[in-house]
Amino acid sequence: MTTPSRPPAAAPPGTATRRSVLSAAAAVGGATLIPAGYVTLAASPAHADDLLLATDFASGTTEGWTGRGAATVAVASEEPLLDPCLKIEGRTATWNGAAIDITAHIEVGVRYEIKVFLRLPEGEAAADLRTSVQRDTGGASSYDTVKWNTAVTDAAWVEFTGTYSIGQAADRLQFYVESDSSLTPILLDAFTLTRLAEPEIQDLVPLKDVLAEYFPFGCAVEPPEVTGKPAELLAKHFSQVTTGNQMKPDAIQPTEGVFDFSRADQIVAFAEANGMKVWGHTLLWHNQTPAWWFLDANGEPLRNTRAHQRLLLRRLETHAKALAEHYGDRVWAWDVVNEVVDPEQPDGLRRSRWYEVFGGGRYIGEAFKIARRAFPRKVKLFLNDYNTEFPDKREAVYNLVQDLKCRRIPIDGIGHQAHVDYRRPVELLGESIDLFKELGVLQAVTELDVSVSDDMYESLPATPPERLIAQGWYYKELFDVLRARADDLESVTMWGLYDAVSWLRTWPVSRPHEAPLFFDDRLQAKAAYWGVVDPSRLEPMPEA
Repeated sequence: MTTPSRPPAAAPPGTATRRSVLSAAAAVGGATLIPAGYVTLAASPAHADDLLLATDFASGTTEGWTGRGAATVAVASEEPLLDPCLKIEGRTATWNGAAIDITAHIEVGVRYEIKVFLRLPEGEAAADLRTSVQRDTGGASSYDTVKWNTAVTDAAWVEFTGTYSIGQAADRLQFYVESDSSLTPILLDAFTLTRLAEPEIQDLVPLKDVLAEYFPFGCAVEPPEVTGKPAELLAKHFSQVTTGNQMKPDAIQPTEGVFDFSRADQIVAFAEANGMKVWGHTLLWHNQTPAWWFLDANGEPLRNTRAHQRLLLRRLETHAKALAEHYGDRVWAWDVVNEVVDPEQPDGLRRSRWYEVFGGGRYIGEAFKIARRAFPRKVKLFLNDYNTEFPDKREAVYNLVQDLKCRRIPIDGIGHQAHVDYRRPVELLGESIDLFKELGVLQAVTELDVSVSDDMYESLPATPPERLIAQGWYYKELFDVLRARADDLESVTMWGLYDAVSWLRTWPVSRPHEAPLFFDDRLQAKAAYWGVVDPSRLEPMPEA
């Protein structure tokens, strides 16, 4: 493969606009800021993206970049590179890397594109790198992934691009580069921070109105989606929200006894202000649970003993009571137990730390009993899991729920996550809904999205238009199945508001052109929308 001397120039040419001024300044060198007074004299039109900050190291300086942790940064021009870039070395931990302060450029509710090119020095083994933002507020730090783990080698520059926004003001924001596991030196170049133009929210029939006679229609969101234009889109099309990450254990109680409801409260307040119901996610999960949950007073891992089982249940009870005291019945349903089923195990249960401490699945029933004691009676308690449309997982979940019901465990319902792809038979989910009806439990579709990838590791160079058409037809057929079972569904919820914020962009590998939702990166309706609202607007199904 031919190695370019540097990444493609990111700053576009143009006339004497704010963008061209910034581009010219970046070419001269230095981390570029908008010149004083220039915004009011020659502001870009609302429909144009604005380049706010750019570095290319042509000045021979680090242009605002600093070392993070033990890492050091310096401008380098080593072979086979012919132009200067930033070399990051001396890394002693994966989070060590290079950082640049972007605080002055980020506004609440505004969306930005952050782009940087990375590669490894010659002779270094391939490594997975990622880009993130550290948010410092009131002495506490939080971390947002911009571009998830992506393989980088010494052979060519790799573009790392992601969309970023914040839902609450921060004292300091630092964009930085880190790795998944390697401590390799890293080369960095052509960084840009661009303010994305505010899109117009289309004058379309709201999805929630089209589906109102069938079931409430929800969406999982993060704080950035309840501000600015995304919030306008959310309120227009959805009647229910799920707190995607902000009610998970690590968000609510990062340190034992220290509870933080602030980011979840932002979503709940928005929902209530817009007449939307709230679904809580989640109390018990093997993932996104702080390490302290599974350590004793001496910092040692919990073991399969009665004392440690009681300790773990006390912690869960304290956690559930805190949520119940804070939200009461403002959250009408909870995913009490999340993803505990594994059909490949003899007893059908996931081998998590919960399972290890209890030596089995007794903790599942105890979690529901704790939740029932903590929350008001009107709050519904669900078991939530993925792949329930597949026969083996369907059977394992069915057996678990049946067992819980037989033991009079206070479980109210089952949540079908429904992370599907555009080729999966829609009848599978319908068959699962029909089967669980026999158990007399409530049912909901809790995390719906439709991948346009042929498999979970396919990273497309662009989103194929024909797959978006096929996705539109898939949504049409899937919602036909769901509408036919409306009497059996409490709600249907999308896992994400628009494509750019979908978890599938980053899992299990970087997939920047995955497009699983109703609205694209610019918040515009796709064929998926018309598949639900008016299939006559769809283009013909592409030939196989």
